[in-house]
Order: sequence, then structure tokens, then C-alpha cells
Amino acid sequence: MEISHLALGFVSTNTYFISNDEALLLIDPAGESHKILNKISDINKPVKAILLTHAHFDHFAALDDVLKVHNVPVYMHKNENDFLKEPEKNGSLKFKELGLPIITSDASPQFIDEGKISLHGFDIDVLFTPGHSPGSLSYVFDDFAIVGDTLFNNGIGRTDLYEGDYETLVDSIKDKLFELNDTMPIYPGHGPSTTIENEYLNPFLNG
Repeated sequence: MEISHLALGFVSTNTYFISNDEALLLIDPAGESHKILNKISDINKPVKAILLTHAHFDHFAALDDVLKVHNVPVYMHKNENDFLKEPEKNGSLKFKELGLPIITSDASPQFIDEGKISLHGFDIDVLFTPGHSPGSLSYVFDDFAIVGDTLFNNGIGRTDLYEGDYETLVDSIKDKLFELNDTMPIYPGHGPSTTIENEYLNPFLNG
């Protein structure tokens, strides 16, 4: 299994490409769809599913464009179903004053919750990690985890957007992510990777 990424879109959001011998999963198609599609062509394996860590605009801005070429299932948490079509919830309305466009999606997602799933040869432990948003999910593979905007390298996700909550976020990190192996690589929604061990001293979790 291999992981690669591109930092894309308005705020350099990480889009992840997870491949095994036969298939490709796409996580958070953030923007600049032409770059995503070119990367998929370079990997040269069939896209089987798109997973969203959460439904803030910067994590799905390229979703519809990708689906036009790769018509595959989209998976996310039910708590954010209406985020795809409501810019006041997905955050894009907040950034309109900065000149960014309103972002919505016509996708019809399938809903997943915490638990183990298997998709086309990928075994994934899905963790429900709300706080940054009400339906944030983290995807734990055999050798790494993709955590969206729940936890960053020496930082955590903002909690001032719709239904964000700092205490819930900290609980998600300490009760769910900190139960993972200390040395497991953690791939966030923005910025470089980290490990669980490295984030024990995260200043945003320890005052």
C-alpha cells in the first residue's frame, strides 16, 4: 500500500491518494481538479471510492469535477450531509468576503460511522472524531492514519466554524487518536505529517 498527496486549493488542503496493487482511494478532493485527475492518471489504477474526512468546502471543492470522470461512491459522516449544499455550514460563505467562491456539491454520499470497513482490499478503522466539525472522521489504515483537521503537526483544527467545539475536539484527540500506536504516521488536512508520540507535547492540548 502506498500513500501520496497534493496540497491544493484556497488554503493548501491535503488531498490523499491511497493505492494498493489493484485500486486507488481518494481522500478529500480539495481543489484544482485538473491536478487531481493528472495524479490519478499517473498512478494508473482505478479509483474505487472517495472518502471525506469532513465536509468543509476546502476538503471537497473538486469533488464534482472528479466525479464527472470517476463516477464512484463518496463516503462521509451523516452529521454533515447538508454541508455539501449549504455554504453557511461548509464554511465557504464565511470566506466570500475574501473573494473566494461559494462552494457546494451535488454528490449523493453514502454514510459511514465509527467502525471497521473494507473497501476494495483496503481495511480501514473509521474513528468518529468530532470537534473541528460535527461529523469529522479519521481513517486508520494498517500503517498510517488520515485525520483531516482534527490534529495537525503541533496544532489542532479551528473550532470557530459551524458546530465546532474545542472541548469535543480535545476529547476526540485524547480519547481516540492518542489510543493509536505512538509511532504511527499521522497525515493531517493541512501541513506536514506527524506522529502520535510527537503530539503528546502539542501546546494546543496542554495549555
